[in-house]
Amino acid sequence: MSFVSYAQNYEDVMLARALRGVEQGFYIDVGAQDPVDDSVTKALYDQGWHGINVEPVTFWFERLCTDRPRDINLQVAVSDRPGTLHLFEVVDSGLSTTDPGFASRHASAGHLIRESDVACVTLDSICDGHQVAEVHFLKIDCEGAEAAALRGISLQHVRPWVILLEATEPNSQTPAYAEWEPLLTSRGYHFVYEDGLNRFYVADEHAELDGAFSYPPNVFDRFVRASEAAARDELERLRGASTALRHSVDYLHNENERREAALVEHRARLSEFEKREALHMTALAEQRRLVSQSIERESFMRAELARLHGEILRRDREVDRLHREVHLRDEEVARLHREVHLRDEEVARLHCLIHALHRSTSWRITFPLRLLKRGTQRLMRAGGHILYFILRWPARTARPLLRRIAKWQWLSATATRLAGKDSRLSTLASLFLFGAPPIEAEGELVRRDQVALPMTSRAMRVFEEIRDARQRRRCNDDSCGSE
Repeated sequence: MSFVSYAQNYEDVMLARALRGVEQGFYIDVGAQDPVDDSVTKALYDQGWHGINVEPVTFWFERLCTDRPRDINLQVAVSDRPGTLHLFEVVDSGLSTTDPGFASRHASAGHLIRESDVACVTLDSICDGHQVAEVHFLKIDCEGAEAAALRGISLQHVRPWVILLEATEPNSQTPAYAEWEPLLTSRGYHFVYEDGLNRFYVADEHAELDGAFSYPPNVFDRFVRASEAAARDELERLRGASTALRHSVDYLHNENERREAALVEHRARLSEFEKREALHMTALAEQRRLVSQSIERESFMRAELARLHGEILRRDREVDRLHREVHLRDEEVARLHREVHLRDEEVARLHCLIHALHRSTSWRITFPLRLLKRGTQRLMRAGGHILYFILRWPARTARPLLRRIAKWQWLSATATRLAGKDSRLSTLASLFLFGAPPIEAEGELVRRDQVALPMTSRAMRVFEEIRDARQRRRCNDDSCGSE
C-alpha cells in the first residue's frame, strides 16, 4: 500500500522514513494551520500517531478541533516568554505572522490582513502542562518567529528525536536560519538534511537516524501525493458507477424483450378472443405505454453512460498528465542532485587548494611582508586623519575668502591651465570651495550643481568619498552630543 503524502514539500515522507520503526509516535506541530492540506502530520495521524497542534488563527484552530479529535489542539502563539503577541492574520492563507515587516510585505502583495492580540506561551510550559515525556519530532513554522520559539524550549528534559524548521523567509528562497541554528547545534543537535524550504536536525543521541536523511524522497519510499490518491479514488468510484449503469441497461433490455413477447402474446390472443377485444385493447395500450417508458429510460441511460464514458476518458487523461508531471519533477530532482554533487566537488577542490597555499613555504616566508604592508597602510591612514584634523579648522575659516578669490576670472583661468581642467587637484579644490566642480557660463564662473551637466568619473569618486566622510563625522558628532 502506498504512503499518502499531504505535506507541501514531502516532509512527512522524510519523517516516515526516519521513524519507520516507531508505532503510535508523538509529535508537536507549531504553526499547524490546515489539518489536511500541506499538513506535515496528517499522514502519521492516519497511521495512529497523535500529538499537540499549536495554531493561533481561529479558522485553522476550529478545523483542527474537528479533524483531529485524538490530538491536543491549542489556540495560542509560541515565543520565548509567556504573555501576549500582536498577530497579523493573513486571511485565507498560511502566512499569518507576528512580524510587522512580513505583514507589511504581504499587504503590499494584495493579501487581506486582520490584526488581533493572542495569548503567548513557551514550548517548555506546553510540555510541562501536558506531561510530555518523549517527542519523536518537533515541527516549527512561525513565519519569522522560529528563533523566539526555540528560545522557549530548553531541550533538556524533553528532547525531540528530529526537529524541522522552515528555513527561508515567507514566500521566498532567502535563507533565514542563521539566527536560530546555533540554538540547536549548541544543545546537542546536528544538521542532517535541507529540502529548499526546511532544515532537519537530529539529536546527537539518535544519530542512527542520520542515514534516513542521506537522500531526498524517491520512488523507493512508495508514496503518492494526496491529490493523486484522491483522483484515483474518484476514478474507481466512477468506474463502479459505470458498471452499475451497464447492469441497469442490460436489465432494461431484458425487460423490454419480455414485454415485447407479452405484447405478441396479447396480439395472438386478440384473434382468438374477439369478445374480450375491449379488455385486451386496454391491456395492449398499457403494455405499449410501459414499453415507451422503458425505451425512454433506456435512451436516458445510454446518454448517461456516454457522459460517464467521456468523464472516465477525461479523468484518465488527467491521471496521465499527473504521471508525466511526476516524471518531469523526478528528472528535475535528479538534475539538481547532479549539480549539487558537482558543486560539492568544486568546493572540496578549492578548499584543498587554499589549504595547500597556506601550508606553502612562500606563504610563510612572505608573512613579514604582509604584516609590514598592513602596518604601513595603517600608519598612512592615521597620518592622513591627523593632518585632516589639524588643517580642517583653518581651511574652513579661510574658505569664504578663498571663494571670493576663486571667482576672479583671470586667476581661475590661470589656475585651471596650470593644474589641468579635469585634474584631481582641480576637482578637489572645486569640491572644497563650491561642493561641485565649477564651469564657465557666458563669461562668468558658476557652480556645476547650478546646471545639469555630469561630473567626471574621477570627480564623482572623490565627491562620494568626501560626502561619506562628512556623513560619518556628522554621525560621530551627533552621537557625542547625545551622550
